Amino acid sequence: MRKTLAIILLFSLVLTGAWFLSDSLYLSPYDQQKFGISFTQLSGVLAIGLMAFATLLSVRPVWLEPWLGGLDKMYRMHKWLGIIAMVVSVVHWLTAQSPNGRHVPAAADAATANQSLLDSLEGPAHGVAQPALWILLALVAIALVKKIPYHIFALTHRLVPLVFMVLVFHSVVLMKQTYWTTAIGITMALVLAAGVVGGLISLFRLVGAKRKVDATVTGKTYFADVRSLLVDMLMEPGWPGHKSGQFAFVSSRRRWGAHPFTIASAWDANSRKISFIVKELGDATEELEKKLPIGTKLVVEGPYGHFNFEDAKPRQIWISGGIGITPFVARMQHLMGSDAAKEIDLFHSDAVHAEQAHARMREDAARSGVNLHLFITPEHGRLTGEKIRAAVPGWKDASVWFCGPSRFAAALKLDLMRNGLKSEDFHHELFEMR
Repeated sequence: MRKTLAIILLFSLVLTGAWFLSDSLYLSPYDQQKFGISFTQLSGVLAIGLMAFATLLSVRPVWLEPWLGGLDKMYRMHKWLGIIAMVVSVVHWLTAQSPNGRHVPAAADAATANQSLLDSLEGPAHGVAQPALWILLALVAIALVKKIPYHIFALTHRLVPLVFMVLVFHSVVLMKQTYWTTAIGITMALVLAAGVVGGLISLFRLVGAKRKVDATVTGKTYFADVRSLLVDMLMEPGWPGHKSGQFAFVSSRRRWGAHPFTIASAWDANSRKISFIVKELGDATEELEKKLPIGTKLVVEGPYGHFNFEDAKPRQIWISGGIGITPFVARMQHLMGSDAAKEIDLFHSDAVHAEQAHARMREDAARSGVNLHLFITPEHGRLTGEKIRAAVPGWKDASVWFCGPSRFAAALKLDLMRNGLKSEDFHHELFEMR
């Protein structure tokens, strides 16, 4: 989270620095109206710049994954960019409503009586801003309220790029014309261009277009105790392969939109089969066993993510809760039949006894050489950092890989760090797309 906020802060400082090279809030003598106009311009630049960055991340640019830590971290950054942009946008709107915050390009910038094209569009640019802002606030609120079903969120979120384009129009027209030949003008031209490209990709539904491969459901295993379904698929030619721990978006054009699922199998180019474990969550995944008969055609987009178990530590500690076991299932399959160079302990916490699922987990652990520590909460109590440290005496020499509920992760990370674990040695799969 600190890295996410640090990048957002750095981006904001770059925009602010470029703006201060082009304008100023320090006026001598002080003029309240000039200060208000300048502050309105600065807040507008920051708001639309943050929106552009968020829009770019929404199209899943794979080339940014190594820099930002994987698509899961990018989506978290996308969410916080959106939240911060909304706050700054409201501040911008409030200042623009005051008499001292209004900027009239024709009077302030134009040296001639003839209006430029941008000046002539000032009226429409003012008129669309407030409705667009309220619509965007509503769409962001829908995205943040997780009780709203995923398919409704996905459907309404398609409107965000369109609203963003309207606000780009507002920003280009009402930004001071003198800015365009200065540092902030050049910077904003690049930022807005990147955002517009991202917006167009979203609007024309081209996100991940080159990473989509058709697949056919070939097998299913339902684990009733944990209400989860293991789905086996045969990939058509074109799937590039994946690393254990990565995820993909799976969609059915007829039934539901793209859902992110961690891949639960190692890749074998000869068999071209991959598996997903789907837990019934009450939205489009509910009763999925009935909705996915053998032979169903699906579209798989990916792979994404950097939760790949790659580090230089001599041993690893894996921790999962519930459906968070999925990336570790894939990794155990990858390790089967190979000489593992690391000693690995897997701690899995479950709320119920699931004989079928746990038996399979034990078998996978035995075949892959992983030390399994199974915790059933009603019987063993909550899994804590203290219990992990007691079970693995050499834990300080290990890296920790976690996939499960965020609060669970926060509690464990805090405990382990207080006892000597470095922050960079705790790897957390942020499997939250909203």
